[in-house]
Amino acid sequence: MIEIQTKIHDRFSIEFKVGFSGTESVKVDHFDVNSWIFIPNGLDINKNTYSNNRFYTDMKSNVRLLTPAFTLKQMVEGEEPPILHVKKALKAYLQDPTQELLDEFEFQLKLFASIFKSSIRDESAKIMAHANDCLTYERCMLYADDVCRVLFEFRSLRDEIDPKHEEALTKFGFADEFISHQADIRTMKVIQAIDHSEQSEMKDAFKALANLVNDEKNYKSDRGYSHTVIGDETNNRRLLYRHSLLKKYIESALYLKANTTQDGQAVKQISFSLAAGLAMMVYLLITMPFQKYLGNYPSLIFFILVLFYILKDRIKELTRWLFAYQLKDKYYDNKTVVNIKDRKVGWIKEGMDFITEDKVPEEVLKLRERNKLEADNKLLDEKIILYRKRVEIDNAVLRNQYNYDFKGINDIIRYHINYLTKKMDNPESVITCLDEQGRVQAVKAERVYILHFVMQFKWEDQVEYKVFHVMVNRNGIVSISSNKESKPN
Repeated sequence: MIEIQTKIHDRFSIEFKVGFSGTESVKVDHFDVNSWIFIPNGLDINKNTYSNNRFYTDMKSNVRLLTPAFTLKQMVEGEEPPILHVKKALKAYLQDPTQELLDEFEFQLKLFASIFKSSIRDESAKIMAHANDCLTYERCMLYADDVCRVLFEFRSLRDEIDPKHEEALTKFGFADEFISHQADIRTMKVIQAIDHSEQSEMKDAFKALANLVNDEKNYKSDRGYSHTVIGDETNNRRLLYRHSLLKKYIESALYLKANTTQDGQAVKQISFSLAAGLAMMVYLLITMPFQKYLGNYPSLIFFILVLFYILKDRIKELTRWLFAYQLKDKYYDNKTVVNIKDRKVGWIKEGMDFITEDKVPEEVLKLRERNKLEADNKLLDEKIILYRKRVEIDNAVLRNQYNYDFKGINDIIRYHINYLTKKMDNPESVITCLDEQGRVQAVKAERVYILHFVMQFKWEDQVEYKVFHVMVNRNGIVSISSNKESKPN
């Protein structure tokens, strides 16, 4: 199965988080993602101005494990809750304080904190999505109780660590600070969602959530953790920087080792060698008769040989191009091998080409949804990039790691549009008009361009499409909108 989440990462980059979930009964799964990117003609983006290397510089991706799914309650209850793995790792380290067991304890701390981040994000999102529901009060109270329970169970482990194990305490502190921050920001989002509720009982829910936030603020202050201080810009600047470092530190446990090389390099080199050999064979077959019958005219032979050498060179380049063209559909530009602890868990291949409209499937053009003016305007002539990905996942390796059942991987892709904005017009224009009193008024209007992404997802016998419209101007990304999931006939 393939799932995708899209958001504006920053002013000049779009983030596509593509999740590939394998099938437990299948040893190896394969997935295909084909993306057609429609770019306005006025941006002067084509195969001459926008090379493959430039595209891959703009299209960055990181591969990580899908975070195991637990509710907040399940994090500390049940047969194999995440807190149990932290306790086991800590106990093993305290009995035999080696570097290897300290690394395992650190890894389990990071995994626990990552799972907590996903769990509290999902449960807070459910409350916010149904903020006016009659069950919101119960959900808020359960949320507050479950968060407090997880925090208590986790923080009680600190008392088991002897002060002499300073490094273990430091690593525990990093995870604790990250978890506290996540509890703070997610709870504040819930408070904002229910702040204007008119239900009388919601005052108690608001109070419970506010107590949770205030308790965390006091806890962070007592521990010396970073926390928000109203009116202190220097402190809050350091706070954001600190949280950015913590996020990278914690989530490093889920990121996979990736080694990227050119795909099919050996086959390409063999095909190019064959092209060179074919060109030389043609050269010899053509020149031998001339050497035999015109041997008495060395000057003429010289010019003929030079001419045919030039012809041979052109034959070689043409043959190389034909070989490369034939290999293009089978081989990709890059191949990234993904590893867990030096064990191969799969690979990701990617390829990029500019294509003409007649090479775009009819269903993709239908999903592009050009309006009548766009369809009839020959000056538009959108440039189309086809970005292909093929993914292989070895489920047998993936699902037997770290005491958790990892169901797949996330390919987090960020597409930076800085280069595309270079030839955009001014982001604002002024339009003059008459108001109701007949006076001339100057009205500001925003000038935008639209990038259209039509994405096709294929796995097993399933084919699905997603469409995203990205509105941009020279100042960056304005908005992203998406069509509902589509399955064209």
